[in-house]
Amino acid sequence: MVEARHLPMERGLGKTDRIDDWWKSPLAMAIYLGIAVMYATWRGFMEADFWIFEEFGRSAGNQTMAIESNGSHVLSPLFSPLVVPGQDGLGSWVPESLWWMSPAMFILIIPAGFRGTCYYYRKAYYRSFMVSPAACAVSTPFGDYKGESRLFLFQNLHRYFMYLAVAYLFVLSYDVLLATQFHAAGSATSYGVSVGTLVLMMNVIMLGGYTLGCHSFRHAIGGIRNRFRNGGGAVAEACWKSCTKLNKNHGNWAIYSLFWVMFSDFYIYACTEGWWTDIVLLGGL
Repeated sequence: MVEARHLPMERGLGKTDRIDDWWKSPLAMAIYLGIAVMYATWRGFMEADFWIFEEFGRSAGNQTMAIESNGSHVLSPLFSPLVVPGQDGLGSWVPESLWWMSPAMFILIIPAGFRGTCYYYRKAYYRSFMVSPAACAVSTPFGDYKGESRLFLFQNLHRYFMYLAVAYLFVLSYDVLLATQFHAAGSATSYGVSVGTLVLMMNVIMLGGYTLGCHSFRHAIGGIRNRFRNGGGAVAEACWKSCTKLNKNHGNWAIYSLFWVMFSDFYIYACTEGWWTDIVLLGGL
């Protein structure tokens, strides 16, 4: 019987016998995710009413959450659904003690929780930020990995965040519908399409590709079955196969959809700051 032998490996943080530039991929991902997290955090707090943030956004008399020009309403995905503390709608449910909070603080827990517990993102930020491991055949400063049975036990909530993320797609789709409606005082609602409408529509498509290709969604939609023959099996099989096609590129959907969410918000922010104008392409007022 052949005796198992372990290949020699350099020990220590980042040590390796590899001669390729293995560090480029985790470094690039660390920069990308770092910028995305910092941008989303800054924009989320911008509309809050405390500390330095009250110098921006609502507290300073500005409104950077949605384009309100040419009779249109194009809402940033970072603030949807819009919960403005102390105002009508969902904001009326917020107790006065929480009126200092930004509208984004009430809803960002859903996309952040879904992405943070996603199987692809776990691999991405474990490697990029925690060196666990940084790359194949690259030494780590830790012993046996037990993170998800201890510190990161909350990762098991991914399935429940997935349910919320699927419902969130309908909310964002409704925002696209609202972005096609143009209102003017004393006149009926007209319909049209602006660049902002297309930006929000592409955001839903990108997030749909990412969410519906999720491993947990694929399991729930059909992967849980042992066979597809009985009890609506043909429909379940078709759904499972469709999810599988998206799942094969789950990492790409994750990266590109995150970029587009940030770009969608930046586009709307730039329009509200007057850096450029949301051009109406079809219809409108």
